[in-house]
Amino acid sequence: MVSVGQELWIVAAGGSDKDGMLGQLRGRSGIDGAFKFDVPDGDKGLRFGSFDTLVRLTDDLQKADAQIDSIVHRLERQYLEIDPKADFKIIMKRPQRSEKALMDYLNTWQWDESRYSKTDSIADILQALMPKMQKLDEEARKKTAEFNDVKSQKANLAKKEGNLMNVDLVDVLTPQVVKSSGNENDDFIYTKYLTTVVVVLSRGSEKEFLSMYESLTPNVVPGTAKCFANQTDKDGNTLWRVVLCTAAKESEGHKSGPVDNFKRACRERRFLARDFEYNADAYKKVMSDRTRLETECQSQMTMITSIYRDAWSDVMHALIHVKAMRVFVESVLRFGMPPKFASFVVTPSSKTAAARKTLAAILGKGQAGPAAGDQKEEGGDDEEYFPYVSLSFTPFTAARG
Repeated sequence: MVSVGQELWIVAAGGSDKDGMLGQLRGRSGIDGAFKFDVPDGDKGLRFGSFDTLVRLTDDLQKADAQIDSIVHRLERQYLEIDPKADFKIIMKRPQRSEKALMDYLNTWQWDESRYSKTDSIADILQALMPKMQKLDEEARKKTAEFNDVKSQKANLAKKEGNLMNVDLVDVLTPQVVKSSGNENDDFIYTKYLTTVVVVLSRGSEKEFLSMYESLTPNVVPGTAKCFANQTDKDGNTLWRVVLCTAAKESEGHKSGPVDNFKRACRERRFLARDFEYNADAYKKVMSDRTRLETECQSQMTMITSIYRDAWSDVMHALIHVKAMRVFVESVLRFGMPPKFASFVVTPSSKTAAARKTLAAILGKGQAGPAAGDQKEEGGDDEEYFPYVSLSFTPFTAARG
């Protein structure tokens, strides 16, 4: 298993004694693990054209490597954001569907002829591969945006926790709680000239409210303060309703509507008049929308999880093949024709200097020094030259929860 932040090295040296080199690498200082990376060479090698083409491919492949590496790590991060327990596997669809952990896949890696035909040149393979990777990335981003939109709608409509001061009253004043028979005894009265306002009273303020609510504004209908039984919250707040006459003349200095004037008067005396209008059909719609969004969210979750699982697999699969093409090109440029080289995946220990020394001793035998054009390790300010092909690779970078 590859841990987060663990670096792998893909290395290659000239020669055909792959088993011999592998035997020497295993168990040596600085090397925690090593196995063959069976890049096609010899008569079964990849097609490239002229040596001038190889030089151009060096730059093109390095750029493609960086772009695909960026995509694979972006998919990794986004997949984990959606599913913190995401299981990253390489999914093989031929000859039959199978899944492998990354290290198992690398340990048995072979060129995938079904996706990247060796009858095509490296340049053609690369030209066809890059748009597919970008499309996978774009599709994942698009579906993520759609999923986040549904999640946002669900969150906005979800039942809120809290007390009567801030909870959504649609979850409190339900059809099971509200008396609504179509007569003067209803809890909520809405007519051409009457309306109902909900007021939340803090613990101990009920007596004060009842003594003055009729005089808060001229619009209050006397005797209409009513407490909703069994709706007291954990903080002792209680829920009341008051009926207002919307046709009554407003007092001088208060030119806004009757409801706004009543709310203002409540605020001045530290009573909370809530914005709420009871409607049984609206309640049913909220419940229906919640059910619909919950179902849609679950459906999209299943779909987007599948998209990321497959996209990460496809992009990682492509990245490994780009690495293989780079190893091939670098090896031909380094070791000449016909292509004859041995390549390996190495897991270095924390003592990277010891690992480099071991690799130089085993893979660098008979190789020319820097003057002959040794490859330099990618990245960093302190770039080193090695007498063998070397590509660094960090499969996983996103922190796990």
